[in-house]
Amino acid sequence: MSTLFTQALIGYEPIVDRQRNALAMRVTVAPRDAQVNMAAIYREMLAHRAGTGGKIALRSQAAIDEELLELEPSKELWLEIPASLVESEVGQALVNRLHAAGFQMMLGGRPEAPLQAELVAAFRLSIIHVDDDRRLQQPLLQAMQAQSTFRRSIPHVNEGVRTIAMMERCFERGAVAVLGWPTEDALEHVGRENGNPNYATIVEMMSMIDRGEDPVAIEKVIRRDAALAYKLLRYINSPGFGLSVEVQSFRHAVMMLGYARLKRWCALLLATACRDSNLRPAMVASFRRGIFLEQLIGTGQDEQLRDEVFILGVLSLLDKLFKRSFEDLFRELHVPERVRETLVARRGPYIPYLRLVESIEKGPDPQLPSRLDDCVLSLAQCNHAVLRALTAPDLLAA
Repeated sequence: MSTLFTQALIGYEPIVDRQRNALAMRVTVAPRDAQVNMAAIYREMLAHRAGTGGKIALRSQAAIDEELLELEPSKELWLEIPASLVESEVGQALVNRLHAAGFQMMLGGRPEAPLQAELVAAFRLSIIHVDDDRRLQQPLLQAMQAQSTFRRSIPHVNEGVRTIAMMERCFERGAVAVLGWPTEDALEHVGRENGNPNYATIVEMMSMIDRGEDPVAIEKVIRRDAALAYKLLRYINSPGFGLSVEVQSFRHAVMMLGYARLKRWCALLLATACRDSNLRPAMVASFRRGIFLEQLIGTGQDEQLRDEVFILGVLSLLDKLFKRSFEDLFRELHVPERVRETLVARRGPYIPYLRLVESIEKGPDPQLPSRLDDCVLSLAQCNHAVLRALTAPDLLAA
């Protein structure tokens, strides 16, 4: 890992569309070295991706200059250009050259004056804070009438959204996405175990796996639940498995996965079974937590530790999703003792990992270095794990 990534603080948040899917992850990089420019950050981002698991929208206060033109642009890595840059002739010329070279760009903020046509074409999206979006201050009918006579030239994303009501208001007034997600508000308004008919079935399956019951018995449980059966077959037949023939038997699917992998899939399903679309980003966030913690531990390390921190991340929002305490939830569900201790009692050897992932989601968080010290991990290891997790193919599938 380069010097840049041993020093830079990183944080991330999703750009979520109307269907509650992530268009990209906005990654904010705060280098401690004032001499680091955007070209250096872009180069390192490309070097440490895990694959094609998702798009990253790169944001930083680092200088954007002509050195970027020496790099090969990637369609998977977007640049966020601050509005202040396009307010000068030099900045406008640079943006036009970056666009001609093939760089994918977003406009951050509102420029003082309307953009020229060639600059408009350079940007995939613009990011506008809710406080600066005049349409949000207007009654809906007036905003729709204004939209019929004047359309934004660049599709826009609203940031600063803190409630589901404001999110709906943004979408009504033409936003294609919102930056981040009002998770706390969404969790606050969900009903008890809302839309989660598969919970008891999944718990039963995990208990059967723990007891080592025969695949035939597990198959019978799967067959009782059409949604569960569909998800299992879709998962086992996904391109990531690379199977030459399609698996159509539930028993065959169980045997192909193996009990360890099947239990891991069940743990993920617990956090993603709810049908409330406003909770989908929170459900995917729990999966993202699991992947990040797994990547943080790294390959070649204790496999039991990797499996347990994955489960910790995936289950870490379960109490909020189901409006039940972890103590209550874990009466029905067997989890590793260290995971139980972390989530029920907020203590034990895994607490530093949970605090770390919470810090990353707020980032760039000044407390991150001390959180890493508690985990006995370096900033470089953390940043590498962030990039690998955000571009993991499994995350895109989720």
